[in-house]
Amino acid sequence: RIDIAKGTTRPLYVETSDLWINLNHMMRPLPRPIHPDDCDCSSSSSSGPTTEQRSQQQGYYNKLPNPLPEGSFSFLFASERTGFSHLYVYTYVPGYNEDRAILVRQVSGGDWMVESIAGVDMKKDVVYVTGTHESPLERHLYALPLTNSSRQDSARDSSTTSRNSSLNHDGNDDSMIDGPSPNSGGGGVRRGFKQVISAFGGGSKPRRSNSSMNSNSSAQADDSPTPDPIKLTTEPGMHNIVMDDNCKYFVDTTSDLGQPTSVKVYKLPEIFPFPVSPNTAPPSGKLKKVPRNNQDNSDRSIPEQRLPEARRFFSLFDSCTPSSMTSPFVNTYNNDSSSSEASNWLSKLPAPELLSYPTSDGAEILHAALYRPDPQVFGPGPYPLICAVYGGPHVQRVSRSWAQCADMRVQRLRSFGFAVVKCDNRGSSRRGLAFESSVRNRLGRLEVLDQVTTVRQLVTRGIADPSRVGIYGWSYGGYLAAMCLCRAPDVFHVAVSGAPVTSWDGYDTHYTERYMGLPADNPNGYRESAIFDHVPNMRGKLMLVHGLIDENVHFRHTARLINRLIAAGKNYDLLIFPDERHSPRRLRDRIYMEQRISDYFLRNLCERNTNDVTRKGAGSSSSAGQGGGKGVRPMVGHL
Repeated sequence: RIDIAKGTTRPLYVETSDLWINLNHMMRPLPRPIHPDDCDCSSSSSSGPTTEQRSQQQGYYNKLPNPLPEGSFSFLFASERTGFSHLYVYTYVPGYNEDRAILVRQVSGGDWMVESIAGVDMKKDVVYVTGTHESPLERHLYALPLTNSSRQDSARDSSTTSRNSSLNHDGNDDSMIDGPSPNSGGGGVRRGFKQVISAFGGGSKPRRSNSSMNSNSSAQADDSPTPDPIKLTTEPGMHNIVMDDNCKYFVDTTSDLGQPTSVKVYKLPEIFPFPVSPNTAPPSGKLKKVPRNNQDNSDRSIPEQRLPEARRFFSLFDSCTPSSMTSPFVNTYNNDSSSSEASNWLSKLPAPELLSYPTSDGAEILHAALYRPDPQVFGPGPYPLICAVYGGPHVQRVSRSWAQCADMRVQRLRSFGFAVVKCDNRGSSRRGLAFESSVRNRLGRLEVLDQVTTVRQLVTRGIADPSRVGIYGWSYGGYLAAMCLCRAPDVFHVAVSGAPVTSWDGYDTHYTERYMGLPADNPNGYRESAIFDHVPNMRGKLMLVHGLIDENVHFRHTARLINRLIAAGKNYDLLIFPDERHSPRRLRDRIYMEQRISDYFLRNLCERNTNDVTRKGAGSSSSAGQGGGKGVRPMVGHL
């Protein structure tokens, strides 16, 4: 809190953790202050505060004046104190709680993550969030009660069950959507989604948490009842939401495996019948979809009631069916030839299979995406296997999104006869703090074990040839690729390591110290997490790729590793881009790099079968630095 007149500041909320605190953008000031009496905090789960603590908490609440004095305000804030990111309501009351914010209510809870606040409608007592309640492989829009005060009312008066009216109810004032004025110039999209849609409306099993977070709030309401959220997006996949300020409409940009990106506008329900009991499942949300045009109200995916007399405001995009792409200004896709062309390129980017299996110690479940080569061309397997990795904190590689299909490097390698797999090992994001923080202070250990588990799973299933396994990655993935080659030499035989961090004592302090602590406090962890001491174990082929002006992972990392490779008498290959930074950006450099990477795997994992691969029509990449070679051809688009 900043006192503008005095120029002084005071912290309103402080949180500490013995792990780390992931930064987020989920601090949302509320239009009016919320008194604890306005919230339902009547009971708690078995893991909540004791009866004595709750009595003390209620006594503290009773000291607050009602109504709250001038200068009071409330805000939403996200915390991972329970092991998963959830929302909490805080209220600041001048002169109370040592002039710090008071924790009033926990809005969401359970073994899932809230990832963003899409909107807050205090009149409806609703918070709109995106999160992983359905699955950590998806992202959906959900509605949650802000205060859940209606639950108290329902307990007092059963007649309020009329609140459970249809979600399709809409008010008379919302029955029209006005398009741009004649003088608007048709610049709706350029105004940005927030401005455009503002114009419209004017589970899994319980898991332990190794988190130990503390806040300064004297009123601990972490475990007040939190009803299950109402899911508002019905199509599977990853949804990115932009909502208007009045919380009446939202733009949903979504994709799924085999389903390219589409953009749709929805109207939100008027009433949300949140369950009276936190153990009662909420009804499914129903949405009204804005039709694509005035002439055709048909909708191929969700046959819900349409908004009456809705007019098209800006182009809605569906890349899967070009004939449905419409715009108030141009429409060049509405023809049969473009539909045929879309079907053709979609068939060339097949979706991967999603796999789930336990870690080697059975502590967690891993998710992976498997890309098989065409069995009509390459047979039933087993195939040479390539692991595509990142593996570091704050990143998820496996999800139900079109990005899985549009990974062109993976699809290219698959077309050469490789099976390619992505696995989100422990340390990856969107699985909760326990899953992510399991790598704390010892990077490069559990990540390698989980990648080894993935390979063994595919070998057991008859998909992968255990004698021909490669791995590649960039940045943290480059580090992990090199670590797998050195720490699991019996499993991995070829690695392409792009811009790797080779020793954490030489990387960005803000990133490194969050996960590793200070070098003086964790010398053994820093030593074990560096690649250097594991180099003598390396037996396979290693290609290092780096830009000389990399501003993120400095080239010094690769140079230090090369010195260790030379000292240990280990062969290596080096690909340098003198004018590139953390990743090649120029088209010529990018194409050259992709050729070199695919050539490296073909030569070292499939050399005996190169001629067979070419004869079967899979094609190959140009030979590294030679413009051609045995059984290969130039890459399409070669410069």
